[in-house]
Amino acid sequence: MKKQFEFTTETIFPIIVILLSLINISNRTENIFSLSILVSLIGIIGTVLYFFKNPFSTKLIYIWIIAQVIIIVPFLDLSQGFSFKFGFSFATSDEVVGVNFNLLAILLLGFIKILEASNLVGKKVTLKEFRQSNLGDIFPINGIITKRINLNNEKDWLLVELEKPFIYNGHNINQSLIKRKEDKAIKLKEKNQIIFFRLVYNEKDLENTLDKSKFPFIDWVLCE
Repeated sequence: MKKQFEFTTETIFPIIVILLSLINISNRTENIFSLSILVSLIGIIGTVLYFFKNPFSTKLIYIWIIAQVIIIVPFLDLSQGFSFKFGFSFATSDEVVGVNFNLLAILLLGFIKILEASNLVGKKVTLKEFRQSNLGDIFPINGIITKRINLNNEKDWLLVELEKPFIYNGHNINQSLIKRKEDKAIKLKEKNQIIFFRLVYNEKDLENTLDKSKFPFIDWVLCE
């Protein structure tokens, strides 16, 4: 059965990227070979790659955002469709130059981690022992990332469906929640990434993730 498209943060933001890029292109048809149009194309390509689950997509969307952060009037303005500027101006012998920061672009940077986490859905990870613990000899254990979850006020936890269930503290564990230490994004095939390892005792608890204590932190583990 084909998965139904859902409007979530992970899907709405890329749609905004492509819409703003198209608006910018339509506003600059008199000069289609401009740097601004190039930035628009980067945004469009990044969005298309994102929906095809290509990890390179987030790099392109990051470039699309960064290109818009600084606006130097009248020399450089790569904002896409809209901008909210603040900055300062100074006069030269020939003209007035404005150095501005695009507040909209700065705010959009906050969505990059969401896209990075979302891009991992459906990917396989291997969890390995970081140090000796009471988890026994369950490692290494493979799993498939199935969902991005906000746990209490902590964003971008990843739900992992484990290939081999195990028993812990009287519970049959087939799911875990992972997140990289220091709030970094998990990188596929990168070795020795230290991550938080929380257990899901009851799948129904995932319906309300405000209470973090339902998902006990067991130990650090390595992820690749």
